[in-house]
Amino acid sequence: MPLARIPIALAFLLALVGWAAAQTALPSPLAPAKPAETAATPSTPAAPALSAEDAARALATVIADETARKRLLEDLQRLSAGGGAPSATSAAPTGTAGTVGLERPAAAPTETAPADTSLARELGEYTQEIGRDAVAVLLKIWRGLSNLGHLFDGSAEVDWVRLHDQLISVGQLVLVAFGVFYAGRWVARWPLGLMQRAAEGAPPWRRALFVLLATLLDVLALVLSSLSALSFLLIVSPQNRIDVVESLFLNAFVLIEAVKIGLRALFQARRPSLRLVPLTDATAAFWSFALARLTGFLGYGVMLVFPLVNASIGFAVGLGVRLAIVIAAAATTVVLVHVRRDPLRTELVEATHRLRSGAAALVLATLAHTWHLLVSAYVVVAFLIWVTRPFDAIRYMAVSTILSLVVLGLGGLAISLLNRGIDDGVRLPSELKRALPLLENRLNLLVPAFLRTIRLVVLAALVAGVLQAWDVVDLLGWIESESGSDMVGRIVSALVVIGVAMAAWIVATSWIEFRLSPASGRVSTARARTLLSLFRNAFTIFLVLIAAMLALSQLGVDIAPLIAGAGVVGLAVGFGSQKLVQDIITGAFIQFENAMNEGDVVTVAGISGVVDRLTIRSVGIRDVDGVYHVIPFSSVDSVSNAMRGFAFHVADVTVGYREDIDTVKRLMNVAFERLMAGPNGAAILEPLEMNGITQFIENAVVVRGRIKTLPGQQWAVGRAYNEALKHVFDENGIELPFARTAVLLDAHSGRPEARSAAPAETSADEPGAAAPPSRRRRRPAETIDVPDSPNRRREHGRHDDDGDDDDGEER
Repeated sequence: MPLARIPIALAFLLALVGWAAAQTALPSPLAPAKPAETAATPSTPAAPALSAEDAARALATVIADETARKRLLEDLQRLSAGGGAPSATSAAPTGTAGTVGLERPAAAPTETAPADTSLARELGEYTQEIGRDAVAVLLKIWRGLSNLGHLFDGSAEVDWVRLHDQLISVGQLVLVAFGVFYAGRWVARWPLGLMQRAAEGAPPWRRALFVLLATLLDVLALVLSSLSALSFLLIVSPQNRIDVVESLFLNAFVLIEAVKIGLRALFQARRPSLRLVPLTDATAAFWSFALARLTGFLGYGVMLVFPLVNASIGFAVGLGVRLAIVIAAAATTVVLVHVRRDPLRTELVEATHRLRSGAAALVLATLAHTWHLLVSAYVVVAFLIWVTRPFDAIRYMAVSTILSLVVLGLGGLAISLLNRGIDDGVRLPSELKRALPLLENRLNLLVPAFLRTIRLVVLAALVAGVLQAWDVVDLLGWIESESGSDMVGRIVSALVVIGVAMAAWIVATSWIEFRLSPASGRVSTARARTLLSLFRNAFTIFLVLIAAMLALSQLGVDIAPLIAGAGVVGLAVGFGSQKLVQDIITGAFIQFENAMNEGDVVTVAGISGVVDRLTIRSVGIRDVDGVYHVIPFSSVDSVSNAMRGFAFHVADVTVGYREDIDTVKRLMNVAFERLMAGPNGAAILEPLEMNGITQFIENAVVVRGRIKTLPGQQWAVGRAYNEALKHVFDENGIELPFARTAVLLDAHSGRPEARSAAPAETSADEPGAAAPPSRRRRRPAETIDVPDSPNRRREHGRHDDDGDDDDGEER
């Protein structure tokens, strides 16, 4: 989600929280339904509800009537004792006609239509309910503010004598309480100054200790001032009696000054060295001053001014004054937050550069761009909750806020640990890494993925916990219910299945790696490497399918249709992808017949090279140029394996017709003896097998000999034998013939006439003889010793023939 959309989502979430908390009778979507207290039937429809004015008028009428009052009292006693419903006549007064009763006559029974439970109707009713609640809140605010008009229209009667006496008593308390409090703080300046100087350059834990000591000094001053004010009241008041307004001031003083002490401990505007939060002096001073003044204005206004107005002027005017104070405090807070959003945003962005955790830096950066929206939404939600439920709004907000902070703190700690595990990965001991080199890579492939899944679960639990704290959803009730506990158990079981499958895969692949590793002390054959690699692939596919099926089954998904559907899909794939089926079947038979293994030099589908990888449907071959070829088994008609038992190097030596064949054979044996004396002699199994002349060609004869070698060594032995044979032929003057062209000029016409010359007729030293063709060097294989593919040999042979013709021609 882009950063620009996060504030909108968070503001919407807070608005939802505030609306849900304001609904005292709104059931939670996750809470079990409560049984209805009264069942409405078609014959007894519910009576329409009375308005507040009608109910008050009816109650006054009942109380004024002696007989109706007695009946009402009897019905209330019967209800409290569980005696059933009140009598039908007790609720109605026995007055004159036109008197309003507590109950309206029930309407005539009508036949009710079946309820429409469609989603559109439910959404419509839900929207209407939200609209009605919003209108009710606005009307309540308007009626509360309208009560202030009684101060100006002369309808409010002010008890000036009582108001004067209460102001005098409260004023005396204000002088005593604040005088002692500020005197105590003035005395505490000296130890606080010592702490400030000692905290400069100190580590965070020591500065936190100094902040705790400074807070204790402020608390001590608050306790002394409260005790002094209480003692003053007991001394000056007659009969040692404390009035209600004096008690209200003491309560407000202790609570508000305690909040201010917490603000001073947090911001430390006058002692920067004791400040634990990374804020500049200007920002800390501004917010310390602003929040302290707002706390005093709101606290003393609601806890002291409101009761004074109630007692001296009237309850309705008091409600208006309290509502005006709360609206002014909320509006001021929102304005201050939006005015000062940029300085704090800059400081939060700078703080992100000092964090080591990327996830924490991302959260702080998001908070830097959205903090003003979050605070504004929180203030609006708090105001709405206070308007709708003023008697327990403070307790509700405090409990919900503390629970939300606890949930966010624990969730943030868990997510931070998970992020650290994802970023750092798994580090294994060096001994284990030598035995299992790929185990660490496999763990770092699976463990972070599993931790990311756990992180998503923690995030979902974090959101659900915050919603639970604000009573938006009843998560705990849902978990305790049968369906909730069953769902949680299913999710946990699915995660356990996935974790066990990952552990099984890691154990199996690590065992295969250990079997193939030289550190195990065993020499693994090519067949073992091939079968173990195929087993690893097959086991991985089997484990993924089984784990997916079991996880879905634990989540409550019926896997029988999935298995049947997989069979149908497999049948369709078998008809539609016959090549794939042929690949798998041919590959299985190739492995049964042990036609090739990893590391073998084979020729498959016209490509020669080393088998680099085998799967159930294809073979990967690395040729002499290092090119990796993937060949499906459906394209394999035959497999030519040069690594079975033994091999031969076939030496076809071409010599001129004038050379002595017996001498050539002897020299070939001399070259073989030199080869046996070299490092390649260990790869030779038998003496040179001399086959003699095998072919007569245009200008030479071909003498063949074969050398039996270990499998895979025939090419190295052949190259070494060719070098030795060349040296022996040069030492004994044996000429290797090559094609040459002589250009003769006609004596009469002077035109050139080309004739082919045999080696016995023309020497290379003659003026008309052509120069020997240049020999093009072929780049040897860098990593593997393999022959050229048949296609490559044919292509290179065609190029060599063209080059010989070009080089042998004289112009």
